[in-house]
Amino acid sequence: MKNLTIITICFLLVQCEPIVPQQSVQNKKIIFDNYEYENMVGFTNVLPIENGQAKELENPIVTQNDSEQLILTFDLLTDQFENLSAKIYHCNKDWTQSRLRDMEFLNEINNYRVTDFDYSVNTVQPYINYRFQIPKPFLSGNYIVAVFRRANPDDLILTRKFMVVNPIASIDHTVRISTTIDKREENQQIEYGVRYGNLQVNSPIQDISTVLLQNHNWRTAIRNVEPTLIRANDGYVEYRHLDLKTNFYGWNEFRFADLRTLSVAGRNVGRITNTGTKIVAPLKLDGTRGNITYTQNFQDINGNFIVQNNDPGEGNLNADYAQVVFNLKSEPIAGDVYVTGRFNNWRLTDKNRMRYTNDNGPGRYQTSLILKQGYYEYLYFVQSEDVIPYHFEGSHLLTENEYEILVYYRKPGNINDELIGYKRFRSVEQ
Repeated sequence: MKNLTIITICFLLVQCEPIVPQQSVQNKKIIFDNYEYENMVGFTNVLPIENGQAKELENPIVTQNDSEQLILTFDLLTDQFENLSAKIYHCNKDWTQSRLRDMEFLNEINNYRVTDFDYSVNTVQPYINYRFQIPKPFLSGNYIVAVFRRANPDDLILTRKFMVVNPIASIDHTVRISTTIDKREENQQIEYGVRYGNLQVNSPIQDISTVLLQNHNWRTAIRNVEPTLIRANDGYVEYRHLDLKTNFYGWNEFRFADLRTLSVAGRNVGRITNTGTKIVAPLKLDGTRGNITYTQNFQDINGNFIVQNNDPGEGNLNADYAQVVFNLKSEPIAGDVYVTGRFNNWRLTDKNRMRYTNDNGPGRYQTSLILKQGYYEYLYFVQSEDVIPYHFEGSHLLTENEYEILVYYRKPGNINDELIGYKRFRSVEQ
């Protein structure tokens, strides 16, 4: 009997998965946005792939009936394997969950194992890189991919947005000087028209809607713009407003930090310190550009980032993480200052809010973020009732920005918004 008990215990131990410290699933209500639910989540991205190659500077959008796919790649900052699953949610045009059932946008069971992973190699910060090729829904629209632990959809790890477009509508656009006189030097105005063809449209104002984005930043989204011209017989709506409805701040060209090597200090990096247990990379001291005349010193990538390892080793799996310290020389201002870019999904949170200090030199705003080796672009954003958001950056008509126009359609009687048009362009064509 004693031997049988021992055998039973051994069998159970073999069958059990490695024990990973669990965080409570309480307060993990799904957020239909780009979001991390645990601090262990590192670098994360959704990218189109074609012929096995990821398109690093592309947006997470694919065409419904072509061969292009999307891949979700992310790091968990641990050396213990996690049993992960993924699920896809269909969303309305405003990123609320739609009422569609899974079978109305997917051809398979909506519960996927995440089985493609690798451990980091010789890194100070151990991590596991996971990859998941997202099944393409057959219905166009907005989607969220959610990753969770141990087949429990409530034990969320992260969520990411992606889109599928059925390009029925064609879009023409113009980027021009603002028609509001006192904004002509700092704003960029988007005017556009949409041809939706022979779609069943009872009311173009209700059935057709658009979203404008700057630099794929959903915080900038301009929604609910009413047409200024409707030609229903031609299947055409036009949006050419004479006020600020389709105006964006021009901002400035992005600041950048070159962290592709952690052996020596790259451009705009002050120094690299490797203690054996962590890597610290203070950036050079930034200053305000708010009152400086616009000059385009280099071609930026509009706030995007590229994970890349230029040090000798095993490529991406040898890429390490560093504590990157951002420093902005300034007097204190009446508001909160954030460092923001696509690398942190443009969010304004306590994690990337800067604190004012007089320690170790002139007064400055300072914060540190854990970033993976690569090339990063960023701006300093001010949140205040009294200070403009671009106080430290300036805003200029001539700044080169990326814009997107998304066209949504809700067929009369339907309960979902289809994405029927998409256009991506620059304010200054290269």
